[in-house]
Amino acid sequence: MIELHLHLDGSLSEKELNEIRNKFYPGEEIPFTPVRFDGRGGLGAYLQCFRYPLLLLRKPESVYYAIKLLSKRLHSEGVDYIEIRFAPALHKGYASVGEIARAAASAAKELNEEGLYTGIIFCCMRGAEKEENALVSKLTAMHVESGSGVVGGDLAGDEGRYPNDGYSFVFSALAEAGVPFTVHAGEASGADSVRSAIAFGARRIGHGVAAAKDDYTMSLIKERGVTAELCYTSNLQTGAWKEGEYPLRKFLRYGIKATLNSDNTAVSGTNLKREYALLKVNAEEEKRLFLNAFEGAFPNAAAAEFFDKKGGSDA
Repeated sequence: MIELHLHLDGSLSEKELNEIRNKFYPGEEIPFTPVRFDGRGGLGAYLQCFRYPLLLLRKPESVYYAIKLLSKRLHSEGVDYIEIRFAPALHKGYASVGEIARAAASAAKELNEEGLYTGIIFCCMRGAEKEENALVSKLTAMHVESGSGVVGGDLAGDEGRYPNDGYSFVFSALAEAGVPFTVHAGEASGADSVRSAIAFGARRIGHGVAAAKDDYTMSLIKERGVTAELCYTSNLQTGAWKEGEYPLRKFLRYGIKATLNSDNTAVSGTNLKREYALLKVNAEEEKRLFLNAFEGAFPNAAAAEFFDKKGGSDA
């Protein structure tokens, strides 16, 4: 299986977080808040579950350790290739954004050398200062070029309050550097957000379920060969999808390169195998989802090595 949409700070279990706390923050008073979403309060309450992880991922060594810990667990659960994303600027406190980014790249490089194929995606954040997002874009380009294990960029955050148009400088910087990027779109806003992200050059769309309600947007996704990163449990919990058949199969029937992902394994209380089981994915669909993820993964040496071994023929 391949996981293309997975957030670091939303996927560390309470047990793993407490291990990180004891190892890197001994004696410090760090207030605990629930990590798992209880299903009440919608997106706002869902986002509160990230508070505790973010407090524990403010040191380069804890970020490095967390990425390795998460990747190893997911590989043990049957995920063959993983792209883990996080926003380096949200993790500063004990170190600079650059030092946090460097620690993540180092962790990915070592994991790939061990055959635990892992790519890192750096997220710019909606609502953040322009200078901060410009720095993250620059760091993304630098680490992608170095082949360290960073594979692309993302724009995440409050899609409803901060439309894509305000971040054209991020998309331009990444595109000019030849860095592939995905955009969280069509999750908390409509199909127009998906179209906007595609117009700016996104190769993938994070979530994108709103596109299922607009035939033109679906045709655009298909025509441009854009990969849709669907996250079933998360989309239900946050209210991104509320009624009717979840659009995974609609996308597949239409010929869109849809993939299934877990988004936040700890916050949503799920994993990739569970997502497949909940949607009762059959063998033919599983193979199609694997091949879509295979084609949608951002180019990098680790992915190339994994795909060379896998051959692209098995799901």
